[in-house]
Amino acid sequence: MRILLCTDGSEHGQAALRFGSLIARASSRPATILGVLEDPNERALLDRALAQGQEWLAGAPAPELKVRKGHPAEEILKEAAAGSYDPVVLGARGRRGITRFLMGSTAERIARHSELPVLIVRGWLPKIEKVLICTAAGKPGLAAVETGGKLASLVGAKVTVLHVMSQVPATYLSTRGLEDLEGRADELMAHGSREGLHLKQALALLGDMGVKARARVRHGLVVDEIMDEACGQPYDVVVIGTHIAAGWMRFLLEDVTRQLITCIDRAILVAKAPADARESH
Repeated sequence: MRILLCTDGSEHGQAALRFGSLIARASSRPATILGVLEDPNERALLDRALAQGQEWLAGAPAPELKVRKGHPAEEILKEAAAGSYDPVVLGARGRRGITRFLMGSTAERIARHSELPVLIVRGWLPKIEKVLICTAAGKPGLAAVETGGKLASLVGAKVTVLHVMSQVPATYLSTRGLEDLEGRADELMAHGSREGLHLKQALALLGDMGVKARARVRHGLVVDEIMDEACGQPYDVVVIGTHIAAGWMRFLLEDVTRQLITCIDRAILVAKAPADARESH
């Protein structure tokens, strides 16, 4: 896992660097620390921030240091596209409102446009122990499981795989379907429903990666249920997937992702589905 750690020298940018160091120190590949300089007069501040980042990475392969000048979102996306990174790590907010790493602006833009997984950090933790992976059925959902599993495997964290059942198509309204809607994760897997099979696949994938995992199902509105689960339990990282769809559904799904990124007070890892999964969705 080769990590791109991004900072502008702000408190939140440094929190992202420190959080990302937990992952970088567990990886055998050197990380890249990217400093984004929007104001040329702040070069000394950024240099101190980069030096501090090197200290946090002590014991890891020596990181590569890079400095880009310009708008944070544009420069981070350029560097992400130029290198083979996985994931991109950045802070949720910066020192100057919307001109820096502000949610709804820079971080959200990077999460939306980057082809790579993006880890959006809020604060710092001494270690990463519990990861929540929110997954929908199908290949895009398994892509989120794989992305979260890589992180959990690297840092030795335990995983909860969450699936929210919110709506039932008319063709699914049968006695068996209603039972599955009310069922727990183990019941869904025992019944062999579509959701149950997906959860089995997710747990098997994580097992192959050496990750200890359990499945959990909640019922209700997707955003509300994910937020309740994520904020009601001591998870350190919440993994959510992006969905590729056409027409008005595209805007609806993007809005769900935006709400989760904005409202959950945990580190958020935004997973990206591979090209074949996007095309088949």
